Amino acid sequence: MRVATHTMNSTLLAQALEAQGRYNQALVEQASGLKSESLSGLDGQAGQVVSLTADLAASEHLVSQAETAASQVEAAYAAIDGMLDILSSTSTSVAAQISGSSDGSDTSTLQDKAAAWLADLQTLLNTSQGDTHVFAGTLGSRAPVDVDAAGYDPLADPTQPDTGYYQGGAEPRSLMLGGEQSLTHGVTADEKAFEQALRALAMLADDANQPLTTATLGEAQALIDQAVSGMGALQERLSAQSDSLETLSDVQTEFQLYAAALLEDVTSVDVAESAAKVSERELVLQASYAALSSLKSLSLVDYL
Repeated sequence: MRVATHTMNSTLLAQALEAQGRYNQALVEQASGLKSESLSGLDGQAGQVVSLTADLAASEHLVSQAETAASQVEAAYAAIDGMLDILSSTSTSVAAQISGSSDGSDTSTLQDKAAAWLADLQTLLNTSQGDTHVFAGTLGSRAPVDVDAAGYDPLADPTQPDTGYYQGGAEPRSLMLGGEQSLTHGVTADEKAFEQALRALAMLADDANQPLTTATLGEAQALIDQAVSGMGALQERLSAQSDSLETLSDVQTEFQLYAAALLEDVTSVDVAESAAKVSERELVLQASYAALSSLKSLSLVDYL
């Protein structure tokens, strides 16, 4: 009787090596917590992983931009608060001058104050957050207001608007949301209310007009009243923008949590399932080597 074990031995050895590979893979999954360390090992789910990863990165970038924009909007709102304080002080001084509680024949003190307030207003309109001037629109790297700019002469005709001081961009900044959608945020220093405030202070600070006439004081006060009302409206616009940016960040953060959970489900292994798989494949491997060992112990003499 002839016993041939070579073919059987090769088959069992191949099976043992395959079991060893499957056991090693289970150990790697258990140690890393991942189903595969490469996309090729995820079979038909590789495309989903690539898409989710890209979507997460885009969402995180968008939230970062929204947070930056929100900080700029907040800085602009606070700067307008400062402008309103200046206009309140100006209005009080002008009213006192008109009513006669100040020396009506000498307006030099008011003019000196107006010159200082004008400089302060310019500083506030040039407020920056980081490297961005918040009232400069799309040209955020440039200070948007220069009352000494060539061609700016609000006193040439005080009844007409003059935005020759404006050095910023033609449009406010916007946040791209995808496709053709965008979220506009911020206000620019050439807004009507800012121009009115600058013109009013320029009229009051005009040292060539001494003393200031009641008519000039009245015109300046009217501009100030309009500027105060306009700045209030601008703050309402900024407040609405802040709400929109906050909502955008909240929605994107929720998406990130969902996408991250889905990505983990696709790429990560279940701890209990992974442990069970390791145990199962270890038993298979032990059985394979046991069978191979038994086959190698066979002797032809035993069958003669």
